Amino acid sequence: MRVLMLGWEFPPHAVGGLGSHTYGLVSALVKLGVKVDLVLPFKDYTKVKGVDFSFVYVDIHTKTYAHKSPEKGDAALYADVLNDVETYTDSAVRLGLSKSFDIIHANDWLTAHAGIELKRRTGKPLVLTMHSTEYDRTIGHPWDNIILEEKHAVENADVVVAVSRRLKEQLVKFYGADPKKIHVVYNAVDRSKFHPGPDKRREKVVLYAGRLSIQKGVDHLIRAFRIVADQEKRAVLYIVGEGTELKTLVELSIDLGLSDRIFFFGHVPDDEMEYLYSIASVFVMPSVSEPFGITALEAVASRTPTIVSVQSGVSEVLKNVFKVDFWDAQVMADVILGILRYPGIGDIMAEEAYLELRNVRWEDSAQKFRDVYKKLIYERHV
Repeated sequence: MRVLMLGWEFPPHAVGGLGSHTYGLVSALVKLGVKVDLVLPFKDYTKVKGVDFSFVYVDIHTKTYAHKSPEKGDAALYADVLNDVETYTDSAVRLGLSKSFDIIHANDWLTAHAGIELKRRTGKPLVLTMHSTEYDRTIGHPWDNIILEEKHAVENADVVVAVSRRLKEQLVKFYGADPKKIHVVYNAVDRSKFHPGPDKRREKVVLYAGRLSIQKGVDHLIRAFRIVADQEKRAVLYIVGEGTELKTLVELSIDLGLSDRIFFFGHVPDDEMEYLYSIASVFVMPSVSEPFGITALEAVASRTPTIVSVQSGVSEVLKNVFKVDFWDAQVMADVILGILRYPGIGDIMAEEAYLELRNVRWEDSAQKFRDVYKKLIYERHV
């Protein structure tokens, strides 16, 4: 079985969970004997044994788009994104037609154009993984044209895979998708990459990692940390990531008198991120709207006590994490303070959550994808 995978992000070019997902999935698929041709819009990537990589050049603006709120209005940026997608589509289709494969697998609307055209011209079945929707990324204020793009992609795929039940419900509600053709396959984590630090209690580090966008709710975490800082003089907040909200978040930190207690790291390489997870006393994912949230899995894999918003898909997978409403700064602060002051409680939760990861493996997710592929191939030959 050979799969033509249409990718948009891949390490080291990863803005959010899409890159981590693609890396984890293709690595596991090849171990199951699935042959993968992965098409990427850049030529520098982390190699995976057994994966055949192809590259089509696109001068991507999508990193900026992923951070953008349409409320700020940027027609030129929007045009750039559409041009990127058109360039990728033309090149990926030409490349795909030169290859032999049984299944087309697209990721989000960005690569769906190419997937739909290849399906039309080859007759091969199309699997579409939806990692988020425009409603998530813009907190309910979407660009109408991207809504139409996503709806078109969902309608034309033979099977749609959603990364959480929450996302599946959105696809049915907003796009009228047939629930029978949507499969939920959760993201996963490679536990072997992450390890706890020698003493998480020595420093009182509160950690956030992810995009700095309105969707991610980092401003709510900063307001909660103002309460924490008043009561725990040694506590510090590390914020890792990039995005258009950076200036706003820095200004908020200054306005709240936290400029010496909050540290903005920007983008960090994977090895440094693994170190930060390992020394954190608590990890917080305060998303306003989150289809999944792979960073929470990475924190748990590091045996770090983890707080996630109730509004996140990862809360469907992890039971032994602390769950709060993103908007409730007081409750968020209380939970952080409880973990910092009584680390034994956090340690117990972290250990129980870590054990849950035995059932959150890329091998299991890849098996579910392979089953989807096999069923589609069988139906085409009946």
